[in-house]
Amino acid sequence: MKTIYKLLLVTLLLLSTTHAETWRVNWQHSKVTFQIPYMGITDVSGAFTKFDGAFDFNEATKKLDNVEFVIETKSVDTNNTKRDAHIRKEDFFYTNKYPRIRFVSTNTVYKDYKPVKLIGNLELLDTKKEVTFDIKYKGSVQDPWDQNKIAQFFEASTVINRKDFGLSWNKKLDKGGLLLGESVKIDIIIEAFEQGVRPAFSRFYLPTKNIKKSVAKEITDKKKVVNESTPINETTAGNVVAPSVVSTPELPKVKDIVLNIVFGFIAFVILIGGGIKLQIVITKFLEKKNFDPKWTFLIPNIIVMILIMYIATLLAPYMGYGPHPWGN
Repeated sequence: MKTIYKLLLVTLLLLSTTHAETWRVNWQHSKVTFQIPYMGITDVSGAFTKFDGAFDFNEATKKLDNVEFVIETKSVDTNNTKRDAHIRKEDFFYTNKYPRIRFVSTNTVYKDYKPVKLIGNLELLDTKKEVTFDIKYKGSVQDPWDQNKIAQFFEASTVINRKDFGLSWNKKLDKGGLLLGESVKIDIIIEAFEQGVRPAFSRFYLPTKNIKKSVAKEITDKKKVVNESTPINETTAGNVVAPSVVSTPELPKVKDIVLNIVFGFIAFVILIGGGIKLQIVITKFLEKKNFDPKWTFLIPNIIVMILIMYIATLLAPYMGYGPHPWGN
């Protein structure tokens, strides 16, 4: 009986560890923006439109851990095409050589049982430096299109010195001073859904036809403004208007769909076949140990079921269920 209790204890431990409360960033409802002083008078505002991230969070304890966030540098958008092209070159992000900005957390500070600061390493260009984000947990909301799905909401902000990361380009003004300031304010708004759970179906098909027409018109208007925009190294005075970034969902390619189907089928066959084989092995082992037939049937089924669920959760992003994992 002691052996049975030990096996049941292991099974319960497996059950408790397989439900990892890992959350993925929903890029459709999240935002990454920044501000940098401009000409000593105003600020230039911008955003990144492509990013991905994941973190562990327990809503009951408010414990936040293992945060990883990746930004695609080419997706920078300051509402000025010529300026964006300059920012992508060697003077700034050098996107051909450094395609990503990466943040990985190392510690979380709590106040009143809520996360208030997130400490970690920010990797930009050739530099990795510790930075601290101010964190605000905004709470969770039940998905209006699917009552079984929950979304978590966070806000994060920090100020960095761009020269600490090798972003030192600048230009002197005719009347003294420099075109750009050194401090950069970063603001991130996050909506996240549970890892392995696809966001609500309707989110992939919004906006409606009327909104689509509005978005198309906004894109057209934005293109018209491009010819009137000025590059970043010009010193024309004037107020800088915060960008209105238009981001539309990227539809999956046929090649990706086919690969997901093939991989999903192969993974399914291996999982089921491996599960049956493991179940037979465990059953024979228990029979040799003269276990009661009830336990001989129950224990292998529980263990195999847990393992299949756990492995399927890990493989889900590669089968098109949820966002694809980012590259290294």
